[in-house]
Amino acid sequence: MASTELGARLKQFRQAQQLTQTALADQLHVSRQTVSSWETGRNQPDIATITQLATLYAVPVDDLLQGATTVPMTKAVARPSAILLVVLFGILLIERITQFSTFPGLYWIDFLILLLIGLMLNLGIARRHPSSWTNRIHWIGLMVFAVLSLISGSLNAFNMGFGLMTTCQFTGLVVVIVLARKCWQLRSTKVRQRKSNRHT
Repeated sequence: MASTELGARLKQFRQAQQLTQTALADQLHVSRQTVSSWETGRNQPDIATITQLATLYAVPVDDLLQGATTVPMTKAVARPSAILLVVLFGILLIERITQFSTFPGLYWIDFLILLLIGLMLNLGIARRHPSSWTNRIHWIGLMVFAVLSLISGSLNAFNMGFGLMTTCQFTGLVVVIVLARKCWQLRSTKVRQRKSNRHT
């Protein structure tokens, strides 16, 4: 594998994530000149750095090394989560407007709606300034939302009534399914990376 081919792929993946050389260097704790030297083919990153890059770009290591698949676009990665947040927001907002409940129960739904709005804002920031932190905040926020929704729905917190209780349980369960699917995908990617590392 020619060093220039790897460099061209590294540059392509970086640009697809809308990262500058400086931004990438800051995340990897190296200098901008180091990133430039990888992309021009003067030097090559070590395997630990390549693994970090693959994690940052959410692709298998093989895709960086061999260019087996096309470079993913940032919007395509972010879209499913955006759709999920919009659907959950719509469900909670409709239930908030149409259901009768105690004031604390309604305030609790307001809190869950605000949490979703915060996650939407974070996703918007992630699209403009992609980083591993915005991605982590997104998934941690979804976990918090799932736990709070399931617990409050199961306990019928604040005597919110059957309608809001069921809505909390349903939205929490949907997020749990999405998170479980994401964990399964990450696990599959790691297994593939381990297999490819054994063969090399």
